[in-house]
Amino acid sequence: MTTLKTILLDAINSDLENDYSDNAILDNSDMSNWSDMDKFEWAFDRYMIEVGGYESLAYWFSGLALSSIPVTYYEIEKLGYNTETFFQDLSDELQRIVGKSDRKAFYNRKVRA
Repeated sequence: MTTLKTILLDAINSDLENDYSDNAILDNSDMSNWSDMDKFEWAFDRYMIEVGGYESLAYWFSGLALSSIPVTYYEIEKLGYNTETFFQDLSDELQRIVGKSDRKAFYNRKVRA
């Protein structure tokens, strides 16, 4: 079974192929030097910019936020995950990895130097 961490990282890497250099927080022009942790934090930052404070991380994942995240019941079941909890499971995993909550009161991200 593919781990949630691997699913997330693959989807993040796929989305990092797009240019986000016009946003100081999401600037990925130096991504070739990023660690996996940098990539996970980038995804969390992107979530906070796009919907954070208004919707949950699970909601963001279910809305095709990362283009390579499996979304159909067939794809999710094929990976061996529960279709009812998959997006919440991804949310919990990303929050665990970055050590942040999807509750806006706990988010305090600075512009990358």
